[in-house]
Amino acid sequence: ILRRWKRNWFDLWSDGRLVFFDDQHRRDMEDKIHMRVDCINIRSANACQDLNPPEGRSQNALLQIVCRDGRVISICGDSADDAFAWTMALQDARISSVSFYWSAKTLSLRILVFLLTVLD
Repeated sequence: ILRRWKRNWFDLWSDGRLVFFDDQHRRDMEDKIHMRVDCINIRSANACQDLNPPEGRSQNALLQIVCRDGRVISICGDSADDAFAWTMALQDARISSVSFYWSAKTLSLRILVFLLTVLD
C-alpha cells in the first residue's frame, strides 16, 4: 500500500455535506461525505491511529473522519488551531441542523488529505 499526502480543498455545507476538490477553483468534485449520514466518528490528534503527519506538521494538526462504509479520511491542517476549528465544524455538521457554511477559504487552503492507494 502506497501512502501519500495530497492537497485538497474542502467546503462544508449547511446540509452536512463535506465536499472536496482537487484544486482551489472547485470545478471538479473529487469526493463528498454527508456528515450526518456517513460519519460515525471524528478523531483528532493522538487518537489518529498509526498516522504520521507530513514533514513539518504536528500530530496535533491531524484529524480523521470515520465513515459507516469503513472509509477513514485522514486530514492534516496547517496547525493545531486549523485542525481544531475543522473538528468543531465537522462535529457540528454531524449532530446539528444549524445552518452554516465553512469553506477551506475560511480556515485554510493548505488542508491535506491522506489517501491510500493500492498498488497493482
